[in-house]
Amino acid sequence: MTDDYYNRKYAEGDFDYNPEYELVWLQKHLIDRFGLQPGNRVLDLGCGKGLHASLLAGFDLQVFGVEKTVEGVKGAKERGSTAEFIQASAGDLATYFDEEYFDMIYCRGMSWFHRELHEVCEVTGVNVSEKVPGFFRFIKPGGLFVLQISTDFSGRCPENDVHNNRLSEFVRLFDPHGEIVHKSNWSGVEVTDDEQATAVKGNLVITTKK
Repeated sequence: MTDDYYNRKYAEGDFDYNPEYELVWLQKHLIDRFGLQPGNRVLDLGCGKGLHASLLAGFDLQVFGVEKTVEGVKGAKERGSTAEFIQASAGDLATYFDEEYFDMIYCRGMSWFHRELHEVCEVTGVNVSEKVPGFFRFIKPGGLFVLQISTDFSGRCPENDVHNNRLSEFVRLFDPHGEIVHKSNWSGVEVTDDEQATAVKGNLVITTKK
């Protein structure tokens, strides 16, 4: 999906989120699970129209949202939260932040992670495995990278559509960059290997400690 697609999407509205549900989810599966404290610095990478960044800012965290599209950042700023929103590519963090700046980078559904993970994607032009090491430069030692992504773990990769990457492909992506400390579906059910994850389904939360 291109920038034009997302600009049109955000100009017309947003993805179908229930803010009350998302707030409860963030409290349970991010704040409580990983022990975030007031004042911690959190980056919402590929934040779209900023719903999750704005909700996280309500926990007295110091939150930044980075989003490439004009319409996404415009909508995010209109939420009026204390989060700070920056229009930039995920590959341009060094322009805005010092290394080891964040306690957590949270990435929910960014398009890069919906496609090929270990080779150049024809749609995005990005090899995600080459970009991930750069993200970890901006996490403090002991800090976390949390990816929340849709997949049924089947390995099905339809042409011109989002991919359902296997658990092992995400583990392969993050394992070189720290200790993978959490793997579950969105409901909190632990996923352990490809076969079990395919049976459990329910999408993925995978967390790597630097």
